[in-house]
Amino acid sequence: MSRLREGPLGERDFRLLFVATTITTFGDRLGGLALVFAVLDLPGGNATKVGIVLAARQVVESLVVVAGGVLADRLPRSVVLVGASLLQGSAQAGTAAFVLAGGSSIWPIVALQAAYGVGGGLVTPAEVGLIPQTVSRERLQQANALQGLARNALRVLGPSVAGVIIVAGSPGIALGVDAASFFVCAGFLALIRVAQRATERHTGFIDDLREGWSEFVSRTWLWASVVLIGLANAVFIAGWAVLGPAIAKEDLGGAGAWATIVAIGGIGSIIGGIIAFRYRPERPLFACVVLSFPMGVQLIVLAVHAPVWLLAIGSLVSQVGLAIGLALWFTVFQQQVPEEVQSRVSSYDTLGSFVLAPLAMAAIGPIAHAVGQEEALLFAAAAFFVFMGLTASLPSVRSIRREPFAAEPATATP
Repeated sequence: MSRLREGPLGERDFRLLFVATTITTFGDRLGGLALVFAVLDLPGGNATKVGIVLAARQVVESLVVVAGGVLADRLPRSVVLVGASLLQGSAQAGTAAFVLAGGSSIWPIVALQAAYGVGGGLVTPAEVGLIPQTVSRERLQQANALQGLARNALRVLGPSVAGVIIVAGSPGIALGVDAASFFVCAGFLALIRVAQRATERHTGFIDDLREGWSEFVSRTWLWASVVLIGLANAVFIAGWAVLGPAIAKEDLGGAGAWATIVAIGGIGSIIGGIIAFRYRPERPLFACVVLSFPMGVQLIVLAVHAPVWLLAIGSLVSQVGLAIGLALWFTVFQQQVPEEVQSRVSSYDTLGSFVLAPLAMAAIGPIAHAVGQEEALLFAAAAFFVFMGLTASLPSVRSIRREPFAAEPATATP
């Protein structure tokens, strides 16, 4: 415990942010699994309907995220996060009520999840910019790693609890727990008191967007990586998040089996998060990309309808790499992008990384129906390897060097 207090948790405002995001992450791990099986349990529920619901949420989130970046650079970022939490909690409460009342149509869920997406579009730009405000620079990678570690630990607990609730009760109960977590999260976020930023601006909303875009495209490593990783994300999310639960329901035993696979993946994320505390590669961005390659293998294992234990191992290995990679990515981003524009630039990062995911999620069901689930998943895996391989080959990605600790003498690099 004393070692934790000497790290980023020793700083009050980061501690509040950490507690808030940990609570809501637990709820969301329940809610994410519950939402998928709530849709599958509807009359005629299938992978296509799951894709429509998830795509609706992601489309709205993508449309809002750029505006969310401007708001988070203009307003106190903790206030933006409070508003987002209240909106997301209300949307999940409505979804829970609809499911528990025995609703049979997909469209109220689509509308409620679209509202959830509005709040989701505000979260990432505000949180990415708020973390450096709540923790000292030398603890920044540790703070990012700790955030990831907590989220990933809850990937084990959340789906496991959700699986029990869904099997013993209803997906609606798990969605209700998720809703409550957002309201508790908002209470902790409201207590954060960081130094005031210079918020006086003489530019308009469009000018702020342009400034953020200019900062984004001025960094080749950033925009090129985002484009290629966005394509890779689209094919992976469509294959794993949409076809995975459908295959689990048909062949693997349902929600309990899928919860086990996701939970074991969470253990891998915990391992990766622990490694990320100390792992400081010379080329952090290149390492981030290379560490994601096992995710393509994960799709191949799913495509061949492997047993639960083998899918769980694949999920564990890939999530080790992803957890380390995310900690490295956010640390490089926060070190390379000026603080006053971080939220706006982060919004373009988020938009590019996930804008194609809704289209892929909506399309994967009909594609799998036409060509077969196995063929669709194998194509997704091949595309993933191509896009991530191109990212790793970018000179600008390979050229980013790690930033030395304050106590570590800076040395010139060629």
